[in-house]
Amino acid sequence: MKKKTLDPIAIQIPGTETEIPKQDDFYKLPARFGAIPLDEAPLGYEIETRRRETKVTKFEHAFPRICLPFQEVQRVEFGHEEKFEKTELFPKSANRLFFGDNLHIMRQLPSKSIDLIYIDPPFFSGRNYNVIFGDRNEVRSFTDIWEGGMPGYLIWLNARLYEMKRLLKDTGSIYVHLDWHASHYVKCEMDKIFGADNFKNEIIWHYSGWNKKLVDHVERRHDSIFYYSRSSAPFFEYPTRPWESKEEYIKKRKQKVRSGKDGREYVLSDAGAGERVERYLEDAMSYGVPLDDVWDIDKINNSDKIERIGYPTQKPEILLQCIIKASSSEGGVVADFFCGGGTTPAVAQRLNRRWIACDQSRIAVAVTADRIARVVEHQVGKLFPVPDFTVEHWGIYEAPILEKLTKGDFREFVVKAFGGKAESISPSIHGTRYGVPLYVGDPSRSSRITKDDVAKFAQAIFKDRKTNFGAMLAWNFSADARKAAEILAARENKRIDFVRLNLVRLEDDAFREHVVTKHKDYGQLLSFIQPPEVRIAFTRTGRLKYRFDVSESVSLNKDGVIANVQWDFDYQHRFSSTEGFAFLRDKKTGRPELVVEYEFPGAGKKKIACSVQDDQGGERTEIMEMQVS
Repeated sequence: MKKKTLDPIAIQIPGTETEIPKQDDFYKLPARFGAIPLDEAPLGYEIETRRRETKVTKFEHAFPRICLPFQEVQRVEFGHEEKFEKTELFPKSANRLFFGDNLHIMRQLPSKSIDLIYIDPPFFSGRNYNVIFGDRNEVRSFTDIWEGGMPGYLIWLNARLYEMKRLLKDTGSIYVHLDWHASHYVKCEMDKIFGADNFKNEIIWHYSGWNKKLVDHVERRHDSIFYYSRSSAPFFEYPTRPWESKEEYIKKRKQKVRSGKDGREYVLSDAGAGERVERYLEDAMSYGVPLDDVWDIDKINNSDKIERIGYPTQKPEILLQCIIKASSSEGGVVADFFCGGGTTPAVAQRLNRRWIACDQSRIAVAVTADRIARVVEHQVGKLFPVPDFTVEHWGIYEAPILEKLTKGDFREFVVKAFGGKAESISPSIHGTRYGVPLYVGDPSRSSRITKDDVAKFAQAIFKDRKTNFGAMLAWNFSADARKAAEILAARENKRIDFVRLNLVRLEDDAFREHVVTKHKDYGQLLSFIQPPEVRIAFTRTGRLKYRFDVSESVSLNKDGVIANVQWDFDYQHRFSSTEGFAFLRDKKTGRPELVVEYEFPGAGKKKIACSVQDDQGGERTEIMEMQVS
């Protein structure tokens, strides 16, 4: 297994590579609300009635559509790429992990392409509980959710549920995980979006805990999971969970265990029509425990050092295993657009499903990527061929990776990020936006637009496009280039032959203003970031024991702070965090642990790796060698 970071760009924009249906029938609301005709749209669903026509804007009134490219920042390889075909959903044959706003990412994915969606969205239970990682995008999104109260929360969620309905295949299903704060409100909205006739179950996840002496209510020990299908004929296999032990099976099934001649244990099992047959005990147990709509599955124990990552909303893998096996087959596509620490894609990977995962937190994406790699490394990769997976950014782009692009790829990326159409009209015109010709400078951040570049562009757009407007996009502009543009603009009023040029620097507010034309909040969705500077200090504290300190590491992004640190104390060609060192938090402050201690299993030369994420979306992995004594 190895990690590639030099294949940095994957671009899909609606209307080009990805086809997004425009017909109203595809988004048509269900005709009935249970037994009652539906006469009310979901909250946030806008219908504009004009003099002679009715225009359905769906949820784009509250959340206007904005199309930005995907930037591939990492590809983790497992050596089986040739075994998996490229599709519209998987254009590079790899599973996909996205960092960015899930609504806009979903809007750029192909329709009817996913078999199963499970989401565990924020529960409307309070900011401190739901903001787990604390990076900028997570805080911004959850602040927006709570500003509008319960109606604002439902509109925010409905817009996303509506896209999920579009993404599901006709045989697909969706499971939405909630607690008591908003579950009953969301159920009403899902009836409107998916149709009450397509509501299959409210699954109660019941878990144990310590008894508390409560004054005015009983202990709350369950969550609700709403299961809806896309149509009346979903894929479904009756859910089961594994037997916890032989003793549980014998007790609940009231079976008598016998010993066979070969020394193996067997039981008498029902074969139907009153017939009893002998089955080996392990074969009988392999069918699992049939589940009803109340699932008794405990939360992850705090002492669990294998599955537990360390943040409060992590769900047990057995819960996701039951859902994934019930509503998808091997090779099917499973998606989670609020993936957090990656339980859904990790279980999907283990069960031989393809997967799509997304989170607005760069820390969550880093934790998920690390977790998937460990699943493949320790278990799955030995059982069946495994597809690679990519980490892709939407709206928040790593500038150093952009610099590694070819001129053609860089120009295509910038034009699309600018909201334009990339096309090679002439050597000096690299695309258009609303008919305005665009010129893009070189990928290197040290490059500058010169006076000659301005002159060539001016001549090209007057000669080839016969227009007096244009825009040049680049990291930097020389003084004589700006002067040349000023001269052209000043003379425009006297002679229409001249061209007015807008000189826009990437990372400037002006760039965002040009991209963001529909909604002021979208200015925060587009940014170019730098990875943090990682400084590692270490001291020996005992035999094979060392203290590692990264408190001198700094974020290179404006207002950025270090938000998470991961450690791999046995680095082998690719980052895979050491158990217990993927997500460390100070118990009192909740801030990341910047100083850790580790005891090596033996002496000798060691290679360690430290991955650091800041709260602006930047990440860097630093690798070093040391002599352990």
